[in-house]
Order: sequence, then structure tokens, then C-alpha cells
Amino acid sequence: MRKNFSLFKELENNIQSINNIDNSIKITLGPTGKNGIVANKQGNLKIITSGSFLLNVLEFSSISANVILKLFQQASSKTYTISGDGSTTTVLFACELLKLSLKLLSNGYNSILISNGFKKISYFLIEKILEYSIPVSTANLLSGVLKTHLGKKISPSLFELLQECLFKIQKDGLILVEENLSEKNEIEIIQGIELDKGFASSYFVTDLKNFEVIFEKPYLLITSISLDSINQIRDIIEYIKTSNRPLVIVAEEINKDVISTLVLNNLQKKIKIVVIRYKGIEFKKTGILEDLSLLTHSNYFDSKMKRNNNLLTIEDLGQVEKVIVGKNKSSFIFSKFTKLLAQRRINELNRELLTSETEYEKNLVKTRIARLSGQITRIKIGISNKYETEEQRQKIENALQTIKSSLEEGVLPGGGAFYLNLKEELLNWSSINLVGEELAASFILSKALSRPFQELLQNTNTEKQGYQILEKLIELGYPYGYNVIENKIVNSINEGLLDSAKSVRGILWNSISIISTLITSE
Repeated sequence: MRKNFSLFKELENNIQSINNIDNSIKITLGPTGKNGIVANKQGNLKIITSGSFLLNVLEFSSISANVILKLFQQASSKTYTISGDGSTTTVLFACELLKLSLKLLSNGYNSILISNGFKKISYFLIEKILEYSIPVSTANLLSGVLKTHLGKKISPSLFELLQECLFKIQKDGLILVEENLSEKNEIEIIQGIELDKGFASSYFVTDLKNFEVIFEKPYLLITSISLDSINQIRDIIEYIKTSNRPLVIVAEEINKDVISTLVLNNLQKKIKIVVIRYKGIEFKKTGILEDLSLLTHSNYFDSKMKRNNNLLTIEDLGQVEKVIVGKNKSSFIFSKFTKLLAQRRINELNRELLTSETEYEKNLVKTRIARLSGQITRIKIGISNKYETEEQRQKIENALQTIKSSLEEGVLPGGGAFYLNLKEELLNWSSINLVGEELAASFILSKALSRPFQELLQNTNTEKQGYQILEKLIELGYPYGYNVIENKIVNSINEGLLDSAKSVRGILWNSISIISTLITSE
């Protein structure tokens, strides 16, 4: 059988491919990193701000080179998935580790022993990350992570809005990023739950100026039962007429004739009513109608549950403080008394989060927790052009993912400084715990740990001062780092030059693991 992949038989070509990968993605590193622009065959352009995304569009003619590329893509994607950052640094480490390893292996070193050394070192480095990691206990630390991640990549006004969002939300909060119809950047706080569906008919509109339905203290009917006849809700309609309070119906399936009857009653001012048709499968995945039902004390019947009849009664109604229904969205604002009820469900979902197996399931549960906490903030990006808006969106969403990972595992000195701090400790530990050719792995890693710092200087055109800055940082030690934007050495913790500890852990673990596996392949 013909072998398609060979690391050593095509050594020269593979080293050139590694250099090509390295040169392609290193431009995105750091707060002053550049963007990539990719065009497909149809001529559609896409702005790429992440090394992980840029890596995914590369392709080589050599089979061996593409195998290496795919392995780097996997390592990079793993880091990005868990922390929202570090994809470029993961590949830089992987490239440097592989190039240095191939030099030693071509001179007769044993790949198995070097691989064993890598594995032992990776566990040591994870322990050091946990030891040095600082829990995020203040808003200033969060702001520091944001500043380090974004740098000058977004406008000062947008950066200030992001900071304001971080101060408003807590651990369970959620920030949504959307386009704004105006040129201004704006922030909007959502108090409650928002559906991405609006009114079923414009004849329900009560506020013609804003083209919305606005009800104070309405009754709420949420149902998964198909409403095929007005008789199914006859009792509820009669009750609404006598109580003189509005009614909001959120139905998965509702017949057009039923909607027409309700519209007619509304126009004749017999009742105040609005219908929201929440059709589709998305709500079943997100559990949004279940959450809405819980917080409004209304009955929600899953389609799997069978009733003796399809009649809905007054007991099925819930209540809400205020409802605003637009053409494409509906906002439900709750009373303060729902907080305890929401907290109970959040506790249940936190337990469910621990048992979730996939990232998709975890993200759904996290969204439900944020929604129930009522800590939802929307950032609206002012439109300039669609490419710029998409670029800003990518950067902000990546930064917010990094913020979340920082809340989970803490922060470390940024700007490549923490990797420099690890060098001396790594060499000291290796001299005691590694034997024979395993020590070669320590030599390789100690050289690779300088790489992120060197590339940051390269991207800010300060590489000529690199040696002096490096020596000064080594002399000062933890927690000092170099602020490439302000061109000065600072106390990283005090000045907010910070990286997510989860990101650093992912970078080192994934890059070392993939190289450890790769060098033992033929």
C-alpha cells in the first residue's frame, strides 16, 4: 500500500511548508496584528481577524504539507473553541516546536524520547499556569483582558461601550453583537426575555409611530397545542373581555382563520390582543418558551404531552409586567418577584451544564442561564460598510469569549511575558525530572517560549530593541511585561496587560500535544 504521508522523506519540502504556514498566520498576532482578506471563486470577500480562521483557508499541493496543516488546524481550533483566543499563538508554537524538533531528529535524536519529554513537560506547565493564575475579582482585571485582546483594533467609543457592558453584567451575563441602522455605536439593556419573532399581523399594532404593540400588565398564553379553532380559547377570550386586560398569545401553530377572528375583535375594540407565531424547531433546542412560561407562571404543554382535549382555560394563563411586540422581535419584561424563581432554574441548569457533553449543548445551556438571569446586553455597531462591520463583530465576539474564559480560570501576565517567566523554571525542573534525550524537549520548548514575544515586537516594528527589552524583563521577572502599544515595560497586573489563563493553557497543551504525536509519525 502506498503511503501518502511522510514527515522525514520529504523533510525539505515539509520544513518549507511549515515556514509558509508560520509566515501566513503570524501577522494576526497581538493587539497590533493585521487582518487577512480572502476571496472565493465568486469574488466574495471575507475579512479574517483570527489566525484559526486564516489557517482554514490555506492549502498546499503536497500531501504531506496538507497533513501537517490539518493537524495544526485541529490544535488551533481546540484552543479557540475553549477560550476564544490563542489560535495564532498555538500555531506559532507548533511551527517553532516542529522546526526545532526536525533539526534534532535529522541529527540522530530519538523521536520517542523527545516525545516523552514533551508529555512530561506539558503536565508541569499546566501546574505552573494553575499556580500563577489570578482569579478575576475586579472589573479592572476584566477591562485589562479586553484591552490586551483588542488593543487599537476597534474605535475608542466602541471599546468604552464594551467596558460598560462588562460592568453591567456578571458571570452569567450575555452580550449580543448586532448591526445598528444608524452610524452610532449603541448599548441596549434587555430586562427579561426576548423572542426573535414579532406580531402575526400588523393589524394588532397599537403604537403607529414606532409600529409596535405595547401592553402593560397583560395576560400571557403560551401553548404548543395547535390552535385550529377559536373555540379552543373561547373561555379565555370571554374572561379577557370582562377583565379589561390585554392578552398576548405565543403559539407554535395557529390557524389563519383564528388570527383573522382575533384581528377583527381587536379592530372592533372588543379585546386588546396580539398574537406571536413562534413556528419552527429553534425554540425546541433553546428552551426559550419553557423559560418564558416559567417566569410568567403560565402553562406550557410540550407536544409530547397529551391532553384529553385541546381546550385551553383561564388556569393556563400567565402574567407579565410589560410586553413590547415589534415586527421581528418581542420583549417580555418581568416583575422583581420572578428573580427567586429564575434562580432556582439557573441552579438546575448549572447542574445540567456539568453533564453536557458537547460544546453546542454547553452553549445552549449557558444562553438559557444568561436569559433567565436577565443580564442581557446588546451592542449595536454603527454601519460603515459590511466588511468593516463584520470585522468589528468578529473581534468583539472573540474578545467576549476570552472574557468568559478569564472568569472561569483567571488571568496571567500578557504580551508574551508569562511564557518568558516559564523559561528558567522549565530548565530547572527539567534538569531534575528528565533524563537522557528527554532533555532535548526542554531545550526545544525553552527556545519556543520566546517566540510569541518576538513576534509581538515584530508586528509593532520594535524588534530592534528586542534584546534590551527581553533582558530587562528577565531581570524584573514575574509579573512584569512589555506594553507594545505604549512602548514601555509595566507591571502587567497593575496595568491590565493580561491574558486568559485558560487560553494560555490551551495554547501550550494543544501545540505540545500535536507535535509530540507528529514527530513519532513516519
